[in-house]
Amino acid sequence: MNNTHTTLKIIGGILILIQLADILLHAATHQLEALRVSANLIILIWLTILAFGKVKAKSLSIAVIPSAAYLLLNLVFLALNGLTNPEQGGTLRVTLFPLVFITVMLSAWFTNLQNRNY
Repeated sequence: MNNTHTTLKIIGGILILIQLADILLHAATHQLEALRVSANLIILIWLTILAFGKVKAKSLSIAVIPSAAYLLLNLVFLALNGLTNPEQGGTLRVTLFPLVFITVMLSAWFTNLQNRNY
């Protein structure tokens, strides 16, 4: 259980760093997008609530909600704004795809470990 607890802390820390880096990158490039930042904040709030032990998810379906909301907001963003970024000459949103993929995969791993061991 100690190894699992350490792994959860590491995954949670990486998730936090990714969300903060994503927000800071948007702010630095003057491209703050409400849907994307809201998605980042959902993950940050979820991890904060878990870190302070205020809520323990009783089932996998409840634990999946933050990750699903994050993914849904990013998909809505893509549906509304397209796969390319006009502010960068119409290039593919190459930063968005790996950040979303990594966040969703790490969130799934985190949720799986947490539900299996708590």
